[in-house]
Amino acid sequence: MAPRQTTTTALCDRPIADAPEWVHLLPLGQIEARDGRSFVLDNPETVLADFQSGAVDLPVDYEHQKDKHAKERTGPVPAAGWIKALQLRADGIWGRVDWTARARDLIANREYRYLSPSILFNKANRQIVRLKGAGLVHDPALHLTALASQEDDMADDTATDMDGDMPFLTRLAKLLKLDADASEDDILTALQEALDGQQKPDPAKYVPIEALRDMMRDRKASATAARLERAEAKVETALAQGYIIPAMKSWALDLCTSDEASFDAFVSESAPAAYAHLSRALIPSALPGDGKPVQSPEEELICQQLGIAPGELAT
Repeated sequence: MAPRQTTTTALCDRPIADAPEWVHLLPLGQIEARDGRSFVLDNPETVLADFQSGAVDLPVDYEHQKDKHAKERTGPVPAAGWIKALQLRADGIWGRVDWTARARDLIANREYRYLSPSILFNKANRQIVRLKGAGLVHDPALHLTALASQEDDMADDTATDMDGDMPFLTRLAKLLKLDADASEDDILTALQEALDGQQKPDPAKYVPIEALRDMMRDRKASATAARLERAEAKVETALAQGYIIPAMKSWALDLCTSDEASFDAFVSESAPAAYAHLSRALIPSALPGDGKPVQSPEEELICQQLGIAPGELAT
C-alpha cells in the first residue's frame, strides 16, 4: 500500500437515496500521517480477531464525541450507527454499518460525507491492533493524530482517532523535554521532580538565580556610580564656563544624573554662556613687561567711577 493514503472513507460524492451499508474503514500497509507520524496495518487479521472476541457492535458517532473527555462533552453522545461486521478486502478493512434514520438522512443530503475510524495502536511498532469505532466528520482525515482523552487497559498501546489532537501525554513529554514515546511512569516522574523543584538544570545552560541577581545588582551599582561621576564632571565644567551659577549646582547635578540628555540640551541652548562674566577675573594676576598691571575695560570703568588713577585698583 503506497504511503500518504487517507483513512477517511467518502460516504457519498453525489446525492444518493440512502447511506452505504459497507464502508471502507482502514487501508492496508503503511499509513503516513500528514504531521509525519506513521501507522502500520500489515496484520489485519488481528483487528478482525479482536472484533470477534469482543462480540459487541462498534459505535459510529458524530465528530468522535465518544472519544472526548466527559468534561468536553456538551451532552449525550448519540450514535449515528453501529458497525455490525468487519470484512477484509484487497484494499483494507471494511465494515457493515446499521445506520440510524437521522444519520441516513444526513448522509443522503451530503450533510456528512466522511467517515473517520478510531483505533488503538502499539507504540513500539506503530501497529494498529484494534478498531474502536468510527465517527462521521466534515473534514477528510488526511492526518492521524491521537486523542488526549482516551483511557484504555492496554499498557503498550496508544489510542488515536483520525481527526483528533496530539495525545496529552505526548505533549506533556515534549514540555518536559522527554522523548515522544516516553512511558507514563517516566512522564509522571519527570513532572513530580519539576513540581518538587528537584530537577537540576544543566550548569552549562543555566545560572543560579541568586548569582544572576547579585551580578545584576553589581552592574546596576557600577552604572549608577559611573553616571554620577560623569554628571559631576559635566556640572563642574558648566559652572566653570558660566553656563550655570553656584546656586544652580544642586539642581544641575540632579538633572544631569536623572536625565543627562536634558542637561546637555540645556547647556547647548545656553550658548553663549549666560553667566560667564561672573567668573571672569577682574584683577589681573600678571603684569605687563613695563611692570604696570594690565587693566581690563571693566577695571578702567571702575577706576573712573572711583576717581583713582589706573593701576591703583590693584595695589
